[in-house]
Amino acid sequence: MNQASWSKSKRCMVIALALMSVSIFHATPVGADSNEKGIECLDCLIIRFYEDTRHVLTSPFRWSQQGLITFAFMSAGTFGLMHADTDLQDWVQDHRNSTTDGISKWTDRYTRRTTNLTIGGFYLGGMVFRDKKAKETALLCLESVALAQGITKGMKYLVGRTRPSGDEGAFHFDPLEFPPPSSSLSFPSGHATTAFALSSVIAEQYGNFLLTTALYGWAAAVALARVNNDAHFFSDVVWGGVIGISVGRTIVRLNRKKASENVRIRLVNRPDLLGMGVAISIR
Repeated sequence: MNQASWSKSKRCMVIALALMSVSIFHATPVGADSNEKGIECLDCLIIRFYEDTRHVLTSPFRWSQQGLITFAFMSAGTFGLMHADTDLQDWVQDHRNSTTDGISKWTDRYTRRTTNLTIGGFYLGGMVFRDKKAKETALLCLESVALAQGITKGMKYLVGRTRPSGDEGAFHFDPLEFPPPSSSLSFPSGHATTAFALSSVIAEQYGNFLLTTALYGWAAAVALARVNNDAHFFSDVVWGGVIGISVGRTIVRLNRKKASENVRIRLVNRPDLLGMGVAISIR
């Protein structure tokens, strides 16, 4: 791992540890005394991340027929897009200008920083304004980005596709090479994965049309900037977006389902009230 990659990894780990530490001191687990509170909260976060990761990674084994058809269609579409990658890349490079270069330079430099500030901002805002949803959004973003990036990194090493700047064409691969060539690791795009994972979580959490449009617009700009900079083919950023959106939505919906299952409302007989009563149980 080179120094730049290690530095980025260290920043991500510091943010993750900081958020978990803050959550430990602000959570209030039921049935735990003050001495056990921090340990139990940390256990909950670790167990939650493990369960969500297992659910996402094993989800292909639970796909319905429709899900399998959709995946087959997307895979075939991506393979077909690869055949157009060279022509698309040539067109983009021929039409580069100072505006596209300026936008691309900004997104390349600040994508990870924007992601970190967004996650930290949601959590800090949740603490200051006592907004549980904001803090939950921050943790879901952190979890989704980390998991989506893990999947993307694994695919990069597995596929070993050469970047367009390597001048080897769209179908040159060096799979499972360690360490990989410097011009390899093109498929899928890590920037696109990060941007779409973050955007999909916030969009799912808040469901506001204008916010959703702005989030996905930013993610698309990040993805297209990688094509403009000759760092990725178009199919690389498309598949990165698919990973980011799929993981983000899955994580949010899974945790929403868990929350709904933990709160149960049922009717019970209450003779003393001469009628029916409502019992709410929280697991």
